[in-house]
Amino acid sequence: MSQTPKTFDEWWIGSHYRRFVQNEGVPLYEGSALENLATLPLADWKRRGGKAAYTRLGDHESVNLQIIEIPAKGELKPERHVYEAVMYVMSGMGATTIWQEGEPKRTIEWGEGALLAIPLNAWHQEFNSSSDKPCRILFGTNMAQIINLYRNLDFVFNNPFIFKDRYSYSMETDYAEKNKHWNLRLFQTNFIPDIRTFALDPWTERGTRTSIMRLSMGNSGSNIHILEVSEGTYVTAHRHGPGAHVIVIGGEGYEYLFMPGGEMNPDKRQKVPVKPYAVISPQLNEFHQHFNAGKGPFRQLAFKGWDPISATLTSRGEYDPVGAARSDNPSAYAFKLRYDQEDPSIKEEYYRELEKNGVSLRLEPLDQGPG
Repeated sequence: MSQTPKTFDEWWIGSHYRRFVQNEGVPLYEGSALENLATLPLADWKRRGGKAAYTRLGDHESVNLQIIEIPAKGELKPERHVYEAVMYVMSGMGATTIWQEGEPKRTIEWGEGALLAIPLNAWHQEFNSSSDKPCRILFGTNMAQIINLYRNLDFVFNNPFIFKDRYSYSMETDYAEKNKHWNLRLFQTNFIPDIRTFALDPWTERGTRTSIMRLSMGNSGSNIHILEVSEGTYVTAHRHGPGAHVIVIGGEGYEYLFMPGGEMNPDKRQKVPVKPYAVISPQLNEFHQHFNAGKGPFRQLAFKGWDPISATLTSRGEYDPVGAARSDNPSAYAFKLRYDQEDPSIKEEYYRELEKNGVSLRLEPLDQGPG
């Protein structure tokens, strides 16, 4: 699968991931936001079958999305890979079979809203159970990072090494049912049947009536979370390193994106309306802010990278990842703006959006947000 460059243009390429997608013969979507992953145009995918597209959002190549459509009664060809992947089902129903070389196969059935971790370098194959409707799934992965690191597709896709400490049939007798709520805001799992109704823990540090659950999936260093913003609420503006892909899975609202210096300047803020299945991906150091402008909860799924788990526990016992957003040091790696630190026009505009949409619930008048 690897290719030896024969010309300068083939050799001097900024991204092996881009070269890989080009050879796949399917679209590569870039930018900071996509309006709807569920209707995103795809192309025929020769390598595995079905249709597919890839993303390169936020001007970075650490996390990427792989959007796939399987035709009615169809199936994808099996594959394995030394990048980590978590699958989300946007529409349809079907099943994924996973196995290690020389071991029995295990099949996990899924429907719309399901989230499933694919074990590292284990074989996996996806099937559409419907006889008349296609299903659309996406994988959040660190594929781009791994391809750029090793620059050898045979190593990435044809590697015989078996990570039995990550998955084996004998070790994971209850792979799909293995769940552990370790402490506040941290849940270990391999499979969630429907994340749209999955219970979350409160997160008042990020905003009034906001909740979250961080997920550790597939015995990996996955950095994934589900965030819910209640009706009449928005979260504080925050920034961090690159890689986050925030996908709306329920409700509607809008996002603000702005670089430092734009927090008090409306002309420097980008407003992005979002509904299911919109995705935003902030650039390095770019502030982003989630607004629930509709009735009912506003829920998002975020893929933020596959770094080794490095965390501490706060005095209250909840999980607090290193680099969590702070509001006391603007030079910190991750930084957030409290409600009282933001441009007053942000809240004024938000209230106008709520009034337009018939939502009467508001943030408390004097609520400055936690420090």
